[in-house]
Amino acid sequence: MSFVVGILVGLTSMGGAALMTPFLVLVAGMRPLLAVGTDLAYGAVTKIVGAWMHWKQGTVDLRVALQLACGSVPGGIIGFLTIGYCRHHGINPEEYVRRAIGVVLVIGAVMMIYRAIRGPILETKSNFVKKHAVAATVIWGAVIGVAVGVTSVGSGSLIAPFLIMLYPNSPSRVVGTDVFHAAILVTATGMLQAKAGNVEWSLVPILLAGSVPGVLLGSYLAPRLPARPLRMGLGLLLFATGVKLV
Repeated sequence: MSFVVGILVGLTSMGGAALMTPFLVLVAGMRPLLAVGTDLAYGAVTKIVGAWMHWKQGTVDLRVALQLACGSVPGGIIGFLTIGYCRHHGINPEEYVRRAIGVVLVIGAVMMIYRAIRGPILETKSNFVKKHAVAATVIWGAVIGVAVGVTSVGSGSLIAPFLIMLYPNSPSRVVGTDVFHAAILVTATGMLQAKAGNVEWSLVPILLAGSVPGVLLGSYLAPRLPARPLRMGLGLLLFATGVKLV
């Protein structure tokens, strides 16, 4: 499963946590919080490998990736602290996290399917949008950071449609920028989850054994294969999984 997920991450920048976290919850029977932390810990290494591969191929827009990170890293910290706040006040966050994962999956799936069928989600040629592109990038990064801090889902499935919508880059450059940014965000939130004891460390090497070769292969193939059919299929799968979790 982690090998398949790695390939999809390298090819489309989507589907990492969106597939692995539900798999750990629904198939492996892991508690949602532990699944989130474990996914972020192994996902950090996977995304770093993918980011390195895309960087070598010149498919990373560093400026946009860092703008996203300016919002997403603080957002990820807020999301993580929200879980701690719930625990501190006697609220069991497990069921809420499970449902939150499902909601984020459904939103990401709808965006992916719409993009695959109809093209860009909205027209972005106006001067107003171009003028405020940096602010929009930072704000959207913050929103995604909160989602990733709570659910581990969203660093790819919600960022990539935004990049496609706002920046007219080639598909491979969108994927590379997304993976590079995700490496920053997932590493930061993964470190927080590890410190909180929400990582099943015995499972991490097993996941990495499949995901690292997978993401290398997917990143190599990304500039060489059409990603649209993959995104459509992935969107349908994520939608069904999200509905199941909700």
